[in-house]
Amino acid sequence: MRLGEKLRNISFWLIDFCTGRDIRKHYKDIEDIIERPHNKKSISKQEHYLRQLLVHASGTTSFYKSYESSDFHNFPIINKEIVKNSYQEFLSGTYKHKKHFSVSTSGSTGTSFTMLQDYNKRKRNTADIIYFSELAGYQLGHKLFYLRFWDMFKKKNKLASFLQNIIPINVFDLSDNTIKNLIEILKNDTSNKAMLGYASSFDKICNYLDSIKAEPINCNLRSVIGMSERLDPSTKLSMKKYFGVDMISRYSNAENGMIAQQPIGEEYFEINWASYYVEILDFTSNNRVGYGELGRIVITDLFNYHTPMIRYDTGDLGIMDEIKENGKTRYVFSRVEGRKMDSIRSTSGEILSTSILLVINKYKEIRQRQIIQKTKNEYLFKLKIENHTFGEEKEFIEEFRGYFGHDAIIKLEYVDEIPLLASGKQRAIVNEVKL
Repeated sequence: MRLGEKLRNISFWLIDFCTGRDIRKHYKDIEDIIERPHNKKSISKQEHYLRQLLVHASGTTSFYKSYESSDFHNFPIINKEIVKNSYQEFLSGTYKHKKHFSVSTSGSTGTSFTMLQDYNKRKRNTADIIYFSELAGYQLGHKLFYLRFWDMFKKKNKLASFLQNIIPINVFDLSDNTIKNLIEILKNDTSNKAMLGYASSFDKICNYLDSIKAEPINCNLRSVIGMSERLDPSTKLSMKKYFGVDMISRYSNAENGMIAQQPIGEEYFEINWASYYVEILDFTSNNRVGYGELGRIVITDLFNYHTPMIRYDTGDLGIMDEIKENGKTRYVFSRVEGRKMDSIRSTSGEILSTSILLVINKYKEIRQRQIIQKTKNEYLFKLKIENHTFGEEKEFIEEFRGYFGHDAIIKLEYVDEIPLLASGKQRAIVNEVKL
């Protein structure tokens, strides 16, 4: 690390030291549990965190007061709509008048709402992010190019901006000219750098570099993390080609925080068992599905005592699998899909993997794409085509009819641009059928 980076790193931890070392304690706790999952102490900690949360929720909130804290599986499955409609009932009586921190979801793929967190939860989330970011190659002090829709988020104070060394990039202005300027900044800046942002933003950067037939760029880029949207494996390959860095995907949400992240060079997601208890449940019941089966991702946030969220249906889909290492078993996400409303179904009702998007990549004329399921058997593809001509239209339709069903009605609409959502994200899949 360079001198300025070291100073930022030391300053961050010095401030934490002077205010009680809370973030450092959380960091060490997360490290112990994630890196030693079979250690008796780690298992005991996880059980303790869950037990204490249930006791707290049952004893201090109106919503959970009728549930026996010793019976986790008797607690109801909740979702964003339930929390929003009964918000006051979820607030802890012992925390509701204490200082708190608010986070808001964008509502870009569902219902928006504001979640209140106590400051210990905020510190835990900070420690989560630091720990998992380090696994991806980032160190506190590195210059962080952060690609998001900044108009939706509160500006950081000057001290936080200095310590975190953040360069904000607004994805609503990610034109070819903006990307060109960004590349020049990356080239001319000799510091260690990292990039974090919506996965679709990196699609745009790679498409631009493809279009100008760019050479590999040597710019000390140490870490790249895609979030909030499905990361296309082809984008990972392109980022490696152009920047020489192993890009990874992070699974998180605004209301809870850092849930899972891919290790470098892997496609599975390491689950943050240190801060969450995770279940995969059936689509039509609240029974758990088997390992290797697709289901609803349901999490229990172990550290938000201001607004306890127990067995919270995130709205996302995933598969949990077992990984054997040195005779011991770890549980990871082998797949994390988009939200239920962003899942395409075949005409027979089967949920199709979002990896179906990869099929589109072989059609080189297509620069951007969006699939919209209009009815049970009607599908619309919005396509941005290079040079405005698509010579393989018939072949394209027939291929996707093979995936959707022989009775699928497929239409193509050619557009100049796939519009971004109000959040700055880009939905590659939209399902307009009422589930």
